[in-house]
Amino acid sequence: MSTVTIENRLNLQARESDNDYLEHPVYAPTDAEVTATDMPAIGAIPADLDGVYVRNGHNPLFQPRSGRYHWFDGDSMLHAIHFENGRATFRNRMVMTAGLIRELEAGEGLFPGLRDGFEAEEGLKNNSGTDVVLHNGEFKTMFSRCGVPYRINPITLETLGPDTFGGKWHKGISAHSKVDERTGELMFFNYSFNTMPYMEYGVVSADGELLCSTEIELPGPRLPHDCWITENYTILHDMPLFWDPEALARGRKKLVLDRSMKTRFGVIPRHGSNKDIRWFEFEPTYMLHTGNAWEQGDEIVAYGFPQLTPIPDVPAGTASVKTQNYFLTFQTSQPRMAEFRMNLKTGECSERMICTENVEMPGMNYRYLGIRNRYLYNTYTAEVPYFVMEGVQKYDLEALAEVDSYRLPKGKYMGQPVFAPRPDAKAEDDGYLIAFVHDVEGTRSEVYIWDGAAIGDGPVCRIQLPVRVPGGSHAYWGSGADIRAARERRTKVAA
Repeated sequence: MSTVTIENRLNLQARESDNDYLEHPVYAPTDAEVTATDMPAIGAIPADLDGVYVRNGHNPLFQPRSGRYHWFDGDSMLHAIHFENGRATFRNRMVMTAGLIRELEAGEGLFPGLRDGFEAEEGLKNNSGTDVVLHNGEFKTMFSRCGVPYRINPITLETLGPDTFGGKWHKGISAHSKVDERTGELMFFNYSFNTMPYMEYGVVSADGELLCSTEIELPGPRLPHDCWITENYTILHDMPLFWDPEALARGRKKLVLDRSMKTRFGVIPRHGSNKDIRWFEFEPTYMLHTGNAWEQGDEIVAYGFPQLTPIPDVPAGTASVKTQNYFLTFQTSQPRMAEFRMNLKTGECSERMICTENVEMPGMNYRYLGIRNRYLYNTYTAEVPYFVMEGVQKYDLEALAEVDSYRLPKGKYMGQPVFAPRPDAKAEDDGYLIAFVHDVEGTRSEVYIWDGAAIGDGPVCRIQLPVRVPGGSHAYWGSGADIRAARERRTKVAA
């Protein structure tokens, strides 16, 4: 029988009539931080699962000043399962950002929200609720609109404070900064709407010290969201989706995709500077998320999910509170997996669509991030107006084909999966795929565990969670061995 300890009750004050991200059971925030053990499971928890599956997401406590809530405004809450010796412990905790602490002290919302037009670009709260990675043995949470990352204890989920990379970086970084698990380095970028040159790039060492940083010259303010890394390079994004300059001049914000401009990918040596970057041009599009990239001879080969309709048609008369659903639904943006090639010797480049399915939010074995790999675990987009998925596609990058798949039962949805390699893995897919799964009524949340080599056989284990887990954003697998090794390094340094 489950043991559930309520660690903290949350006073949820965010309210807005007909807002699906506040009211619908798939996304409505949860009102308690808990610890749960001895949870019932259908099937056995694999005894060799050793580490922490963590997922970030937005769990708003307070309303933005305007009273209009956008899902990306919500405060960060981490949901995590710690696996060890065939047992699982569930925890969820708020990330105690500086902005949230201020609001808790004031007892009310103090910041504008993303639906507040110009005001949102000044004083927007860094809620750190978009992304999470393991670096230097700690989880780091990040915000898509750039903010100082936060350090998190990987077991207890206690917020340890902001990360300034050894006191040398006090600016923000974007979500989807990348960790090379072979070297331990973290590659990050940030961007600005009003300060030239509009982007910066940097590298942090395995022990958390800033190694280098450089300004990246862009022709104007952009909205980059992700990047790629290889063994020797980082590939940055400059896409023709931005705020309409004419509207900005009139004091308004209007998102446009300028199809007269090219999409550009900038290849920079990992520890290079702006003078070293090489830009490659592709067809105009927008892309939220990437798969993997690697060096192959003189070429860089990269996989990502460009959108057919980056700015969806919103039916006339749609209420403002519902407009965000169209921009946060993959069924309307229509992402397709594509391959991009950039030849560093000749300067030639090419692109092609390799999957006609609506897929996004991939998982992969991050031991292979930046080197040639074979499998991506893409998720099938769901036909509902939320940021959720309805199954997993195992895609073979050698065969350029789907080789296995699993569709969730009707009425169930999942978020981004993570891949947990077996400690003695003999192959890339030798391990487990893990994801939170919830039903549309919000009455049951589970953790599904699949055999990474045979996801079509269905989950080998389904852990029944005693609390509701709302839909969230990005996830990561923190290897127990990596967490312990970093702890031992810090202990030796302290001694």
